[in-house]
Amino acid sequence: MTYNKTYIQELIIDKIAGAISEEDDHILQQAIRADPKVAKLWIEMQDALTSDKAKLFFDNIDENAAWDKIEPQIEQVKSIQSNQNKFIKWMSVAALLCITLSAVYYWQLKPVANSVAVKQRKKPAIELHMANGQQIDLSDTAKSVINTPFANLKKGANGLSYTLGDDKAQNWSTLTVPAELDYQIALSDGTQVWLNSASSLRFPFSFTGTTREVYLTGEAFFKVAKNAAHPFIVHTGQTNVQVLGTQFNVNSYNSNVTTTSLVEGSVSTSGQHNERLLLKPGYQAVYTPVTGFLKQPFDAGTELAWMHGQYYFHNQKLRDISEVLLRWFNLKVVFDDAAKAEESFSGAIEKNKPVQVFIQNLKSSAGVDATIKDDVLHVK
Repeated sequence: MTYNKTYIQELIIDKIAGAISEEDDHILQQAIRADPKVAKLWIEMQDALTSDKAKLFFDNIDENAAWDKIEPQIEQVKSIQSNQNKFIKWMSVAALLCITLSAVYYWQLKPVANSVAVKQRKKPAIELHMANGQQIDLSDTAKSVINTPFANLKKGANGLSYTLGDDKAQNWSTLTVPAELDYQIALSDGTQVWLNSASSLRFPFSFTGTTREVYLTGEAFFKVAKNAAHPFIVHTGQTNVQVLGTQFNVNSYNSNVTTTSLVEGSVSTSGQHNERLLLKPGYQAVYTPVTGFLKQPFDAGTELAWMHGQYYFHNQKLRDISEVLLRWFNLKVVFDDAAKAEESFSGAIEKNKPVQVFIQNLKSSAGVDATIKDDVLHVK
């Protein structure tokens, strides 16, 4: 009998992590006895994960660290215990997988910096497009305070904040965050917005009407200041999310899918055909024009990990993972072997590490051949 390597790897990881079911354990034991290649893989992965370096890694793991990094950003979040435990368990499995796939890279090969010539590229800029046509480079560190006709801008460690100028009109502006970067902004009503890479937010400096409305492309996390008299509305290409004061994430990267994930409070989201769905904390609304709304529970730890440069994927197609590489590293992916795009993988991407680290992990798993040529990642 021939066993799928990726499937067997996942069973071994579950086994080592102590998260394997009785049925899967039986399948793994049978495969180890029946197939010499599986038996060899079992030994190799055990050796890699019980080495001194691996032991040191696990000895220093704080199983709550990932959650603790995110929780301060969304203070007073009413977390769901079962979701947090599920996230911690998955984090352990993902860490095991990443170490397994990285063993050759980290412990046998030379560091990327010594073996890969990195081409210097112009650093992308975060820009603010003003109502009068003025464009401001927010990545420029020369000025921390910028006075405009509409508002006095202040650039700080927590992103952009501002005080209103003499003109109290709405004066719509657009904050554009390019690939590779992310950014924060505090709006005039006290609402805080975290923008992911390749995202933009169109907003007025001053909310003058009965509603507070903004327009989003890409992905953002909102911590909306409470104001029952003035609902806050987030418009995307497909949905409108209305709240009074709450914390939620909106992902509209895919032009055909918009996902709204509620952390605290309540939101009402509507679709293109006036469909409407009310969400409770711990649930997300997945919308497509064809199927309408689908409500399902979500893992806040995984969903919001992007806020700290982490992206976790489990049994996800390489085609979908490649879109993250484009947003986070500005790296286009071309599948010279179209079948590779449909293969599924599990693991993690870290934004603050060179993309070559992920590529080496990819090459070490399931026989994927990946090389960068002219700023394009070719997979075959």
